[in-house]
Amino acid sequence: MATVLTPPTECSTFPCLGRQDVHVWSCDLSRHDGDRPSFAALLSIDERNRAARFAFDQHRQRFILSHGLLRVILARYLAAEPGRIQFETGPHGKPALRGQSVAEQGIQFSLSHSSDHALVAVAVKRAVGVDVEWCRPEVEGLKLAQRFFAPDESRAISQAESDDQLQLFYRYWTAKEAYLKGRGWGLSLGLDRFELLFGDLSRPALVRSTESGTLDKDWSVQSFQLADRLIGAVAVEGEGWNVRLLDAATALVR
Repeated sequence: MATVLTPPTECSTFPCLGRQDVHVWSCDLSRHDGDRPSFAALLSIDERNRAARFAFDQHRQRFILSHGLLRVILARYLAAEPGRIQFETGPHGKPALRGQSVAEQGIQFSLSHSSDHALVAVAVKRAVGVDVEWCRPEVEGLKLAQRFFAPDESRAISQAESDDQLQLFYRYWTAKEAYLKGRGWGLSLGLDRFELLFGDLSRPALVRSTESGTLDKDWSVQSFQLADRLIGAVAVEGEGWNVRLLDAATALVR
């Protein structure tokens, strides 16, 4: 279950997605700013309405770019027109592809964006959840962890070197968000109801219930550092999977 960062030189062809593969697309939204008009034209009426509800233009444009990129990425796997892709949502708002033909292909996905960066996770016949966050220096990570995280997690952050506490807080935060999104639960479960058991960054974290102490044997979470202060995580259902991190700006050859 290793994470492989694919450099631009290896992205001349679109990658093949096998049953054991989890593709995580790293999207620098600023590099796609010129595509914004064409991406906006791909969005559904519902997506356009959601974009229009943002109070700030910067947030509106990021929504358009991230959701437009999601459609372009999924279209390559589905061999479909990006503007014709249809979505539906689960009870807690988890999006999924709609339609008999896409159901037969079994493509599942997850989208997250923070500031000018987005991540899109794609897998075949296994649920995934993804999260990405910029580490903001003004965030009081330890105080938030003590309020919302499991006791062992907040203790681990408190015992870290002061310069590492914020980084560790975001590592937990993104992993928790990715897991909840993958399970389709949203924040209804509560961040203190489960805890992440981390090893090193190269190995997926296990998930354990803080109430029963039992492991969730169906899920694990892979964290990765995308930039100096940019952290991501992908939660994946099942076993025997490998994460491949891809650069959307170089791999999406038009």
